[in-house]
Amino acid sequence: MNFRKLSIAALFLTTSGALMYAQEKNDTVKNEKKIEGVIIKGSTKKGTEANLINMQKKSVEVIERVGSVQLAKQGVSDAATAVTKASGTQKQEGSGQIFVRGLGDRYNSTTLNGLTIPSDDPEFKNIDLEIFKTSMIEYISLDKVYNPKFSGDFGGANINIVSKEHSGKPYFKIGLGSGVNFQTYRKKDFKLQDGGPGFFGFKETSFIKGNPYQTYPFTTKWNFKNAQNPFNTDMNIEGGATFGKLSLYAYAGFDNSYEYSEGQEGFFFASGVPNSNFTNVQRSVYTTNTTGLVSLAYKLNSNNKINFTSNYIHSSSQSAKRYEGYSYDVDRNVIINRGDNKITDTWVNQLFGNHKIGGTWAADWAVGYNMLNSKRPDRLQNTIDAENYNLLAGSAINNHRYFDELTDNTLLGRLNVTKSFENFKINVGYDGSYKDRKFDNTTIGMSFNFINPVDPDNIDAFINPGNNSLFIYQTFMPGDLFKPFYYGIKQNLQSGHANVDITLSDKFIVQVGGRYDFIDMQTKWTEPLTGGVEKKKNKTYNKFLPALNAKYSINDKQNLRLSFSKTYTLPQAKEIIPIAYYDITTNVYGNEYLNPSDNYNFDLKWEMFPKSGEVISVAAFGKYIQNAIARTTYSTSAPNDMTYFNISNWGYILGAELEFRKDIYSWNNSKIYTFLNGTVMHSEQELKTPEQLAKENGGKTAEFSGQTKDDIQGVADFIANANLGYNYKWSNANSLDFVVSYSHVGKNVYAIGTNKAGNFYEQGRDILDLNLNFNLNKIGIGISAKNLLNPQYKIQQENGAGIFTHQNYTRGREAGISLSYKF
Repeated sequence: MNFRKLSIAALFLTTSGALMYAQEKNDTVKNEKKIEGVIIKGSTKKGTEANLINMQKKSVEVIERVGSVQLAKQGVSDAATAVTKASGTQKQEGSGQIFVRGLGDRYNSTTLNGLTIPSDDPEFKNIDLEIFKTSMIEYISLDKVYNPKFSGDFGGANINIVSKEHSGKPYFKIGLGSGVNFQTYRKKDFKLQDGGPGFFGFKETSFIKGNPYQTYPFTTKWNFKNAQNPFNTDMNIEGGATFGKLSLYAYAGFDNSYEYSEGQEGFFFASGVPNSNFTNVQRSVYTTNTTGLVSLAYKLNSNNKINFTSNYIHSSSQSAKRYEGYSYDVDRNVIINRGDNKITDTWVNQLFGNHKIGGTWAADWAVGYNMLNSKRPDRLQNTIDAENYNLLAGSAINNHRYFDELTDNTLLGRLNVTKSFENFKINVGYDGSYKDRKFDNTTIGMSFNFINPVDPDNIDAFINPGNNSLFIYQTFMPGDLFKPFYYGIKQNLQSGHANVDITLSDKFIVQVGGRYDFIDMQTKWTEPLTGGVEKKKNKTYNKFLPALNAKYSINDKQNLRLSFSKTYTLPQAKEIIPIAYYDITTNVYGNEYLNPSDNYNFDLKWEMFPKSGEVISVAAFGKYIQNAIARTTYSTSAPNDMTYFNISNWGYILGAELEFRKDIYSWNNSKIYTFLNGTVMHSEQELKTPEQLAKENGGKTAEFSGQTKDDIQGVADFIANANLGYNYKWSNANSLDFVVSYSHVGKNVYAIGTNKAGNFYEQGRDILDLNLNFNLNKIGIGISAKNLLNPQYKIQQENGAGIFTHQNYTRGREAGISLSYKF
C-alpha cells in the first residue's frame, strides 16, 4: 500500500473529525507493508475550535472560522456579533452590517452554505446578519483573501454561514431565556407605533385605496402607544436523528428585544449654523425574529452524498421616535414624531451534491432558490411647531404616511469538478445566478389650508376620519393618486473559474487561478422628479480576475502564506437608480452614472499552531481601489441631500492583524484560556475634483473642504477583541465556562463631507461582556451581562467652525438568563 496516500487520507480524516477504519489486504507495490486495523479518532463536531483550526492549518487558501463552540462560550446569539469576534471586523451602529478590514457593506458578500442570500433591505447589499441565530450555525467562515470560487464582487470578505447537520446520537433540546435592558426598563412608558407588527412580528397594516376625500385612507392611529413589560424573550427547540442513510436536523426559535435610548442628532453647515439640531431624541425600538431550519443529508454510499437545506426567517422591527430641536427647513424649533416598522420574510432553499469518482475525480454541485419579501407597511411622521404646537402644513412631507414593498427572487446554481494528479490538482467550475428584484413605494402626504394646534401625544384628536374633509392629500404621482413609484432590476451573472494547485515540494504549494464574470443589469424606475414617467437603463460588464495563493510549510506547526488577486465592486440597485429616500436629517438619491470599482488585494501571513485548538498568526495586508464608491452630500439647494459618487481616482488600505488563541494554564480539571486579535490600519484616497465629478455624473458635483486626499470610509485605526476564559470540567457531561469579552473599535470616517461642511467621524468605543455557562448533564444554564461599559455611539461632524454632534446614543446595559434541557 502507498504510504503517502495513507498519510494524506489520515490527514483528511483527522481534519473532518470522523471516526474511521482503514484496512488493506492486498499489496499493489512491491515490498510495500500491509497496514491493518488502523483506527483514527476525533471529534465529530465540525464547530469545535480544534477542528476549525485544523482546517485552517491544512488549507491551501487563507481561511478563518468562528465555531459554534466558541460562540456558545461567549454567549453570542447572532451571526453579526459572531463575525465581530474575528480579527479586523466591526459592526456599524444601528444595523447588522459588517465592516471587514475597513470595507463596508458594498465590498462584502454573504452566503449560506456557499450560495448567495438576498438582502432584506434595499439600502444594503447584504442581509442583516443579526437575524441569523447562532444556535443553528455550525460555524461561520470569514474569507478575507480572494479565491476564484467566490463571487468577483469582493473587496473586504466573503461571509459564509454553514448551517448545522446532524451527526451522532438522536436528541431533542428545548431552550428558554429572558433578559432586560436596564436603560429600557427605567423608561416606564416605552413607546410603540399603533398598528405595528405586534408581539410576534407578523401583523400587517395597509391603507385603503380609492378616493381619500370620500374614505379616510388610514386604518391605524397616529398616536404612539405604551408597551407593557419590556423584557426580552428567547424560546427555541432543536433536534436531530439519523434514519439509516438519512440524517435530519431541525431548529425553530423566536426571540425579541426592547431597546430605549435618548440622544442627539444634527447636521451643520460649514459656518456652524445648524441645518438640523435635535438636542433631545427619544428612540424606542422593538425587534422580533422567528426562524425555522431543516437540514437533510442522505449518504448514498461512501462516495456520494446529497444535502437539502431550507431556512425560513421572519423578522420585524418597529420604532417610535421623537425629535425635539431646530429645523432649518422651517426655521424654528419643532417636535417630530416618527414611527416606522418593517416586516421581512426570507426563504432560502438549497440542494447540494458531493461525489467522488475513481479516487482522482471529485465533483460538487448546488442549486438554490431564494425568495424574499420585505415591507414597510406603515411609516408615519408629524411635524409640530414647538412654540405654539401648530401642525406644520408647509410641505406634505412634514405629515405623511409611507408604504413600501421589496420582493426579490433569485435562482442560483454552481458546479465544480476536480481532478487530482500526483503533483498538482485542477479545479474548474461554473456559477450562475438570475435575480429579479422589485421595489414599490407610496408616500401619502397631508397638508392643510389653515393652522391647527395639536397635542404632540394626541395627533388623532385632529387627524381622524371625522375631520377628513379638512385634509389635502398628495402622493406626488400625477393622475393616479395611489399608483406607487417603483424600481426594478433584473441581474444576470454568468461565471467560469479555474484553479490549479501545484505541489512544488512537500512544503511548498502554489495555487494559480482566475475567474471570468459576465454581468448584465437591466433597470427601470419611476419617481417624482420624472413625473412618474418610466425610465430604463441597461449596463453590461465583463470582468477577468486573476488570483494567486501560495503556502509554504516551514515545519509541521508553522505556515507562511502569500496571496494576490484582482476583484471588483458593483454599485447596488438602489445606488444606480435615481429615486429618493427621505429621512429626518438626510435625503438620499441614487445615481445612474455610477460605475464598478476595481480592487487589487495583497496578503502575507505567518501562522503557528502550538497544539490542537491553538493558533498564533500575524498578517500584513494591502488593498488598492480604483474609482471607489461612497455616499456623500452633493451640491444642491438642499444641504442635506446625499447621493453616491465614484468619489476618488484611487485609494489604498494598509494594515496588520494579530490573532492569538491559546491555553494559558491548566491544572487538574481546570484551565485558563484566551483568544484575542487586533488590527491596525491606515488608509488614504485621492478625491476627484468638482469638475471631474460633474463630467462623470451628468452635472451632479460635490465640493469638499479644500482637501484633495482623505481617509477611506470605515477604516478604523485600531480594532481589537480580547477574551479570557476559565473552564472547569468535572465529568464528560458536567462543565463550567466563564468568559470575559472586551472589544475596541477605533475612530473612523463615517462619511466624507462636502460643501465644506466637514467629514463625519464615528468615535471609538469599548464594549465589555461577561458570560457564564453551566452544562449539568442534560441541563444547560447561561447567565450573561452585556454592554457593561455602555459606551456612547457617537458620530461627530468636524469642520472649520468646530466639532458638532451628528448622532449620539447609548444602548444600555443588559442582563439575561437562559435554560435548556436536552432529551
